[in-house]
Amino acid sequence: MNKIILLLALFTVLKTQAQKNIDGLIQAEKNFAAYSVAHNTKEAFLQFIDTAGVVFEKGEAVNGMQLWNKRQKQAGVLNWHPQFAEIAGSGDFGYTTGPWTFQPKTINDSVVARGQYTTIWTIDKQGEWKFLLDLGVGGLPSTDSLDVQKIETSKVVTKRIDLLSMVKTEEAFIKAYKKEPVLAYKQFLSTQSILNRNGFLPAVSVVDQSKLIVSTPQKLAFAIISSGIAKTGDLGFVYGSVQSDKKENYLHIWRNEKEGWKLALEVLRY
Repeated sequence: MNKIILLLALFTVLKTQAQKNIDGLIQAEKNFAAYSVAHNTKEAFLQFIDTAGVVFEKGEAVNGMQLWNKRQKQAGVLNWHPQFAEIAGSGDFGYTTGPWTFQPKTINDSVVARGQYTTIWTIDKQGEWKFLLDLGVGGLPSTDSLDVQKIETSKVVTKRIDLLSMVKTEEAFIKAYKKEPVLAYKQFLSTQSILNRNGFLPAVSVVDQSKLIVSTPQKLAFAIISSGIAKTGDLGFVYGSVQSDKKENYLHIWRNEKEGWKLALEVLRY
Protein backbone atom coordinates (compact mmCIF):
# COMPACT_ATOMS: atom_id res chain seq x y z
CA MET A 1 0.00 0.00 0.00
CA ASN A 2 2.83 2.40 0.91
CA LYS A 3 4.53 1.69 -2.43
CA ILE A 4 1.32 2.54 -4.27
CA ILE A 5 0.98 5.83 -2.37
CA LEU A 6 4.61 6.70 -3.09
CA LEU A 7 4.18 5.92 -6.80
CA LEU A 8 1.06 8.09 -6.98
CA ALA A 9 2.85 10.92 -5.19
CA LEU A 10 5.82 10.61 -7.57
CA PHE A 11 3.49 10.66 -10.58
CA THR A 12 1.84 13.86 -9.28
CA VAL A 13 5.22 15.56 -8.80
CA LEU A 14 6.42 14.54 -12.26
CA LYS A 15 3.18 15.73 -13.80
CA THR A 16 3.54 19.12 -12.13
CA GLN A 17 7.21 19.41 -13.09
CA ALA A 18 6.44 18.49 -16.70
CA GLN A 19 4.08 21.45 -16.89
CA LYS A 20 6.70 23.92 -15.68
CA ASN A 21 8.07 24.92 -19.06
CA ILE A 22 7.09 26.98 -22.06
CA ASP A 23 5.67 23.96 -23.87
CA GLY A 24 3.35 23.35 -20.92
CA LEU A 25 2.29 27.01 -21.03
CA ILE A 26 1.54 26.82 -24.76
CA GLN A 27 -0.35 23.56 -24.35
CA ALA A 28 -2.49 25.09 -21.60
CA GLU A 29 -3.55 27.84 -23.98
CA LYS A 30 -4.31 25.34 -26.73
CA ASN A 31 -6.33 23.23 -24.30
CA PHE A 32 -8.28 26.33 -23.26
CA ALA A 33 -9.18 27.12 -26.87
CA ALA A 34 -10.05 23.51 -27.68
CA TYR A 35 -12.36 23.38 -24.66
CA SER A 36 -14.10 26.53 -25.86
CA VAL A 37 -14.75 25.01 -29.29
CA ALA A 38 -15.82 21.61 -27.96
CA HIS A 39 -18.01 22.90 -25.14
CA ASN A 40 -18.83 26.57 -24.75
CA THR A 41 -17.06 29.85 -24.09
CA LYS A 42 -18.55 30.14 -20.61
CA GLU A 43 -17.56 26.60 -19.61
CA ALA A 44 -14.05 27.11 -20.98
CA PHE A 45 -13.44 30.29 -19.00
CA LEU A 46 -14.75 28.74 -15.79
CA GLN A 47 -12.59 25.65 -16.36
CA PHE A 48 -9.32 27.50 -16.93
CA ILE A 49 -9.53 30.72 -14.93
CA ASP A 50 -7.81 31.14 -11.58
CA THR A 51 -10.17 31.96 -8.71
CA ALA A 52 -8.57 35.42 -8.58
CA GLY A 53 -8.42 35.74 -12.38
CA VAL A 54 -9.24 39.13 -13.90
CA VAL A 55 -11.18 39.97 -17.06
CA PHE A 56 -12.44 43.31 -18.31
CA GLU A 57 -15.99 44.54 -18.76
CA LYS A 58 -16.93 48.02 -20.03
CA GLY A 59 -13.66 49.56 -18.88
CA GLU A 60 -13.67 47.85 -15.50
CA ALA A 61 -11.41 45.10 -14.20
CA VAL A 62 -13.59 42.40 -12.62
CA ASN A 63 -13.23 38.95 -11.11
CA GLY A 64 -13.58 36.58 -14.05
CA MET A 65 -14.97 33.67 -12.06
CA GLN A 66 -17.81 35.78 -10.73
CA LEU A 67 -18.53 37.38 -14.10
CA TRP A 68 -18.68 34.14 -16.06
CA ASN A 69 -20.77 32.41 -13.41
CA LYS A 70 -23.41 35.13 -13.86
CA ARG A 71 -23.42 34.95 -17.65
CA GLN A 72 -25.80 32.78 -19.61
CA LYS A 73 -24.48 30.32 -22.18
CA GLN A 74 -24.72 31.84 -25.63
CA ALA A 75 -24.52 30.46 -29.13
CA GLY A 76 -21.35 30.95 -31.09
CA VAL A 77 -17.82 29.60 -31.30
CA LEU A 78 -14.92 31.58 -29.86
CA ASN A 79 -11.64 30.08 -31.05
CA TRP A 80 -8.01 31.16 -30.85
CA HIS A 81 -4.43 29.94 -30.89
CA PRO A 82 -1.12 31.16 -29.41
CA GLN A 83 1.20 33.10 -31.72
CA PHE A 84 3.80 34.31 -29.20
CA ALA A 85 4.70 32.89 -25.78
CA GLU A 86 7.16 33.77 -23.02
CA ILE A 87 7.79 32.19 -19.64
CA ALA A 88 9.54 33.35 -16.47
CA GLY A 89 12.62 31.63 -15.06
CA SER A 90 10.38 30.02 -12.43
CA GLY A 91 8.69 27.99 -15.18
CA ASP A 92 5.25 28.56 -13.67
CA PHE A 93 4.38 32.06 -14.86
CA GLY A 94 4.10 33.43 -18.38
CA TYR A 95 1.90 34.74 -21.13
CA THR A 96 0.70 33.97 -24.63
CA THR A 97 -0.87 36.19 -27.27
CA GLY A 98 -2.45 35.27 -30.56
CA PRO A 99 -5.39 35.72 -32.93
CA TRP A 100 -9.00 34.93 -31.99
CA THR A 101 -12.06 34.45 -34.17
CA PHE A 102 -15.80 34.31 -33.53
CA GLN A 103 -18.41 32.37 -35.50
CA PRO A 104 -22.11 33.01 -34.72
CA LYS A 105 -23.33 29.41 -34.43
CA THR A 106 -20.98 26.57 -35.39
CA ILE A 107 -17.38 26.00 -36.42
CA ASN A 108 -18.60 25.78 -40.03
CA ASP A 109 -20.01 29.33 -40.04
CA SER A 110 -18.16 32.28 -41.52
CA VAL A 111 -15.98 34.28 -39.14
CA VAL A 112 -17.78 37.48 -38.16
CA ALA A 113 -15.19 38.97 -35.79
CA ARG A 114 -11.41 38.79 -35.33
CA GLY A 115 -8.96 40.09 -32.79
CA GLN A 116 -5.85 39.43 -30.72
CA TYR A 117 -5.99 38.04 -27.19
CA THR A 118 -3.37 38.21 -24.45
CA THR A 119 -3.49 35.86 -21.47
CA ILE A 120 -1.27 35.69 -18.38
CA TRP A 121 -0.90 32.23 -16.85
CA THR A 122 0.37 30.71 -13.61
CA ILE A 123 0.54 27.23 -12.11
CA ASP A 124 -1.74 26.98 -9.08
CA LYS A 125 -1.29 24.97 -5.88
CA GLN A 126 -2.81 21.91 -7.57
CA GLY A 127 -0.12 22.00 -10.26
CA GLU A 128 -2.47 23.15 -13.02
CA TRP A 129 -2.07 26.05 -15.39
CA LYS A 130 -4.74 28.68 -14.71
CA PHE A 131 -5.01 32.12 -16.23
CA LEU A 132 -4.66 35.23 -14.09
CA LEU A 133 -5.71 37.83 -16.63
CA ASP A 134 -7.20 38.02 -20.12
CA LEU A 135 -7.43 41.15 -22.26
CA GLY A 136 -7.90 41.38 -25.99
CA VAL A 137 -8.36 43.77 -28.89
CA GLY A 138 -10.67 43.49 -31.90
CA GLY A 139 -11.24 44.58 -35.45
CA LEU A 140 -8.12 42.88 -36.80
CA PRO A 141 -7.57 41.68 -40.36
CA SER A 142 -7.20 37.97 -41.07
CA THR A 143 -3.87 36.29 -40.44
CA ASP A 144 -2.57 32.88 -41.48
CA SER A 145 -0.04 32.65 -38.65
CA LEU A 146 -0.16 29.19 -37.03
CA ASP A 147 3.36 28.72 -35.66
CA VAL A 148 4.16 29.73 -32.08
CA GLN A 149 7.18 31.96 -31.57
CA LYS A 150 8.84 31.28 -28.22
CA ILE A 151 10.31 34.53 -26.92
CA GLU A 152 13.66 33.72 -25.35
CA THR A 153 15.04 37.18 -24.60
CA SER A 154 17.53 37.18 -21.73
CA LYS A 155 15.98 38.09 -18.37
CA VAL A 156 17.45 38.94 -14.98
CA VAL A 157 16.39 36.36 -12.40
CA THR A 158 16.52 37.54 -8.79
CA LYS A 159 16.05 35.84 -5.43
CA ARG A 160 14.22 38.88 -4.11
CA ILE A 161 10.84 39.62 -5.66
CA ASP A 162 10.96 43.36 -6.33
CA LEU A 163 7.41 44.18 -7.35
CA LEU A 164 7.84 47.77 -6.17
CA SER A 165 10.61 48.56 -8.67
CA MET A 166 8.47 47.26 -11.54
CA VAL A 167 5.49 49.38 -10.45
CA LYS A 168 7.74 52.42 -10.13
CA THR A 169 8.90 51.80 -13.69
CA GLU A 170 5.25 51.73 -14.77
CA GLU A 171 4.70 55.04 -12.99
CA ALA A 172 7.77 56.48 -14.71
CA PHE A 173 6.42 55.38 -18.10
CA ILE A 174 3.06 57.04 -17.41
CA LYS A 175 4.78 60.25 -16.35
CA ALA A 176 6.97 60.22 -19.46
CA TYR A 177 3.95 59.49 -21.67
CA LYS A 178 2.19 62.62 -20.43
CA LYS A 179 5.15 64.70 -21.63
CA GLU A 180 5.98 62.96 -24.90
CA PRO A 181 4.54 59.53 -25.87
CA VAL A 182 7.12 58.76 -28.57
CA LEU A 183 10.03 59.37 -26.22
CA ALA A 184 8.34 57.34 -23.48
CA TYR A 185 8.19 54.27 -25.68
CA LYS A 186 11.73 54.89 -26.90
CA GLN A 187 12.93 54.86 -23.28
CA PHE A 188 10.95 51.91 -21.95
CA LEU A 189 10.09 49.60 -24.88
CA SER A 190 12.17 46.43 -25.13
CA THR A 191 13.97 45.67 -28.38
CA GLN A 192 11.90 42.46 -28.43
CA SER A 193 8.34 43.52 -27.76
CA ILE A 194 4.75 43.33 -28.98
CA LEU A 195 2.14 46.09 -29.25
CA ASN A 196 -1.52 45.02 -29.51
CA ARG A 197 -4.14 47.61 -30.49
CA ASN A 198 -7.66 47.53 -31.93
CA GLY A 199 -7.62 47.30 -35.71
CA PHE A 200 -3.93 46.37 -36.06
CA LEU A 201 -2.02 43.14 -36.31
CA PRO A 202 0.57 42.76 -33.51
CA ALA A 203 3.40 45.25 -34.06
CA VAL A 204 6.73 43.53 -33.48
CA SER A 205 9.09 45.31 -35.89
CA VAL A 206 10.58 48.75 -35.22
CA VAL A 207 8.85 50.16 -38.30
CA ASP A 208 5.39 48.84 -37.39
CA GLN A 209 5.76 49.87 -33.76
CA SER A 210 6.84 53.39 -34.72
CA LYS A 211 3.78 53.82 -36.95
CA LEU A 212 1.50 52.58 -34.19
CA ILE A 213 3.05 54.75 -31.49
CA VAL A 214 2.83 57.90 -33.63
CA SER A 215 -0.85 57.20 -34.33
CA THR A 216 -1.70 56.76 -30.63
CA PRO A 217 -3.66 59.66 -29.10
CA GLN A 218 -1.37 61.74 -26.91
CA LYS A 219 -4.02 62.61 -24.35
CA LEU A 220 -4.53 59.17 -22.88
CA ALA A 221 -4.73 59.09 -19.08
CA PHE A 222 -3.31 55.85 -17.63
CA ALA A 223 -4.29 54.78 -14.11
CA ILE A 224 -2.81 51.70 -12.44
CA ILE A 225 -5.25 49.20 -10.94
CA SER A 226 -3.07 46.25 -9.92
CA SER A 227 0.01 44.21 -10.72
CA GLY A 228 1.72 40.84 -10.34
CA ILE A 229 5.15 39.30 -10.75
CA ALA A 230 6.83 35.91 -11.14
CA LYS A 231 8.54 34.46 -8.08
CA THR A 232 11.87 34.79 -9.92
CA GLY A 233 11.34 38.54 -10.38
CA ASP A 234 12.07 38.51 -14.10
CA LEU A 235 8.60 38.87 -15.61
CA GLY A 236 5.58 40.77 -14.33
CA PHE A 237 2.53 42.76 -15.32
CA VAL A 238 0.60 45.92 -14.54
CA TYR A 239 -2.95 46.58 -15.68
CA GLY A 240 -5.21 49.56 -15.36
CA SER A 241 -7.66 51.94 -16.95
CA VAL A 242 -7.20 54.32 -19.87
CA GLN A 243 -9.32 57.44 -20.14
CA SER A 244 -9.83 59.22 -23.46
CA ASP A 245 -13.28 59.86 -24.89
CA LYS A 246 -14.36 56.78 -22.97
CA LYS A 247 -12.98 54.56 -20.24
CA GLU A 248 -11.03 51.54 -21.45
CA ASN A 249 -8.23 49.29 -20.19
CA TYR A 250 -4.60 48.48 -20.78
CA LEU A 251 -2.09 45.78 -19.89
CA HIS A 252 1.69 46.11 -19.67
CA ILE A 253 3.90 43.05 -19.35
CA TRP A 254 7.34 44.00 -18.07
CA ARG A 255 10.60 42.06 -18.52
CA ASN A 256 13.55 42.53 -16.15
CA GLU A 257 16.48 42.95 -18.52
CA LYS A 258 20.11 43.89 -18.01
CA GLU A 259 19.23 47.56 -18.51
CA GLY A 260 16.30 47.34 -16.07
CA TRP A 261 12.58 46.83 -16.53
CA LYS A 262 11.54 46.98 -20.19
CA LEU A 263 8.09 46.80 -21.74
CA ALA A 264 7.71 43.37 -23.34
CA LEU A 265 4.06 43.58 -24.36
CA GLU A 266 1.32 46.18 -24.38
CA VAL A 267 -2.40 45.72 -24.87
CA LEU A 268 -3.93 49.16 -25.26
CA ARG A 269 -7.60 49.84 -25.88
CA TYR A 270 -8.92 53.35 -26.42
